[in-house]
Parts: sequence; C-alpha cells; structure tokens
Amino acid sequence: MVNWKKIRNDFPITKRFTYLDHASASPVPLPVYRKIIRYYDELSGSADFSWNRWISRREQVRGKIAHFINAEPEEIAFTSSTSHGMNLIAELISDQGSVLTNCLEFPATTVPWIHRNAKIKFLVPQQGIISAEQIKKNLMSHVKIILTSYVQFQNGFRHDLDALGRMKQNRFLVVNATQGFGYLPIDVKKSKIDFLVTNSYKWLMAGYGGGILYINKKWISKFQPHSAGWRSVLHPEYFDNQSAELKREASRYEYGCPPFPHIFAMGAAVEYLSKIGLSHVEKRILSLAHFAAGELKKIGIKILSPLENQYRSGIVVFYVKNAEELTSRFLARKIYVSPRGGGIRIAPHIYNTEEDILHFVKALKEEMKMLF
Repeated sequence: MVNWKKIRNDFPITKRFTYLDHASASPVPLPVYRKIIRYYDELSGSADFSWNRWISRREQVRGKIAHFINAEPEEIAFTSSTSHGMNLIAELISDQGSVLTNCLEFPATTVPWIHRNAKIKFLVPQQGIISAEQIKKNLMSHVKIILTSYVQFQNGFRHDLDALGRMKQNRFLVVNATQGFGYLPIDVKKSKIDFLVTNSYKWLMAGYGGGILYINKKWISKFQPHSAGWRSVLHPEYFDNQSAELKREASRYEYGCPPFPHIFAMGAAVEYLSKIGLSHVEKRILSLAHFAAGELKKIGIKILSPLENQYRSGIVVFYVKNAEELTSRFLARKIYVSPRGGGIRIAPHIYNTEEDILHFVKALKEEMKMLF
C-alpha cells in the first residue's frame, strides 16, 4: 500500500494552493529539490573539482532513464526541451518522406517539421479521437513518418503506441511523450518507437530546463548529425581541434558541457516515481481524473476528453463559457487550472486528493452562478 498522505507532504505547494495544472507544469517534490540543491552545494564548495563525480552521476541518470522506458543507455541523449529534441529528429529524417500527424498536436511536435518544409498531412479528430484505424487508413506509400504525441495536450486523448508500432512497417514512429512521461508506461522496444522526446517539467516533476531524446540505436549509425560540438566527439578530453570523430551513441547530440542540475533533477524524479511504483502512480492519477470527470458530470458539465478506458489520461477538459475569465477567477481563489481545448483543463497528480477535486468543483459552481 502506498501512503499518499505521506507523499503529499513532499509537496509544500499544497499548504498554499489547490494545484491541478500538471499538464502545464508541476511543482518539484522535496526529494528532487534536495538533489538539485546538492549539486549547487558541490558547485559552491568545490567547483570544477567535482567534474568527474558529476560526469559519473550523469551516466547513472542516463541508465535510470533508459531503464524507465526499456531503452539502452547509449540510446538516450539529454536535451533542454521537447522542442530541442524534436528539432534534432527533424534534422535527421525530415527528408525521408511525408509526415502523418493530426490537428490535436502541440506546436512543439509539428513546428520543427514545418520549418523544414516537410510534406505533412494533418488528420482531423473524430469526436476528440485519432484512432489507430484512422491512422492506418492514411498510411499511403509516400508516408514515411508517423508523428504523434502519446497524450494530446488539448483534450487528454491517449494513443495506443503498441498499435502504432504494429502498423508502422518500414516507417519511422516519432513520439512526443511529454503528456504521458512520468505516469503512463512507455516501452520503446515493445511499441517499436524509433524516436521519442519529452521534457522535465510536466508530469516528471523535475523543473524547467531539461529534456530527453531517445533514438533507436539502429538509426544512430545511419544518420549523421547536422551539428556537433566539442563533447560530441569520441574523446572530448583530448581537446583535438583538428578532427571530429563523433561518438557512436545518442550522447553525440549533447554538444557542450552538460546541464548538470537538470540532468540530476530528472534522475531524482525518475528515482522518486520508480520508488513509489509506476503502476501505483498511473492508477492514482487516472483514478483522480476519473473522479473529477464524474463530479463534473454530476453538476451537468460536458466533458470534452475521451472517457473510454483505452483513451483516458490524467487530463480532463470540460466545456464552459468564458473559460479564460473563469480561470482568472480561480487563480484569485488560489486554484490553478488552464484554459485549453475549448474549455478548462484540469490535470491532477499523485499528491492531489479527492478533496482537492471537490474543492475545485464547489468553486466552479459558485463562480458559474456569479457569471451566468
């Protein structure tokens, strides 16, 4: 049994706010915060004399993240954001053929491909869903890249990555995992994912500034990076300024000195969530989201998110008029949510409670009476 009350104590934000906006950004739990502070204490006390220790710790984090998604350490690179990682992927394969994506995507998924003039087809969701069947029907021979988010930010629709992997055949499967990474299971091998990106600050709860890029090892040797830095090379410690023999692993996309605090934060967050157990984390978040949808339906609110089990995530979007004004009024009540997807989006995390949800629903009823 997981002691959720004890876990809630890891989040000081609960003493001041009702925070239900984890699809935008998450607070950092205290154990993760302490690992970040540890780095700055070492930096303050020993500066560059800690370099070798930090490099070793970075590789430990690489291994933890690889294990978290059933990858190999040499397939993991650290980036600064989802956009950074997606640009690295688009640099490699945007010229390989047409891209199939959909209209629900966050711009970080699509802009890097548009910028490179890739030929893109956007599928239109049907009742908020882009089904595997709809994707399969549009896999024409010229389509070489399936580009999708694991969970859609606008309405919380969750794709079946395993189904996409089974149907992709000789195509690339590129996944933006941002809205699922940290609470939904990801197995890059089982799902036959070729490239995956995510960031550090949403469900992973590791703060801004970090990101992760996964590249299936068979593509590392096939595609040459368009850019390189002094730490992209096989032996950066040689300081050779007259050659550029690149590493044969994903870390060659880490061009310069490592962003240690962000890497250590992501490692601490993966360790924190793994200690709780990802299955417990997933069940907790989906249960809270299900409870929220039920309570909203009780007061006659229309849910815009898919509610079928196979499509559900931690995101619940519901329709209400004047969503932006309502969101501002919630802020005045110290309740954090976001206007998204034609309504208001709520996204609880593991430390939230049913009482948090009920507090929000009560505030919603009161504000709607005043506005409407």
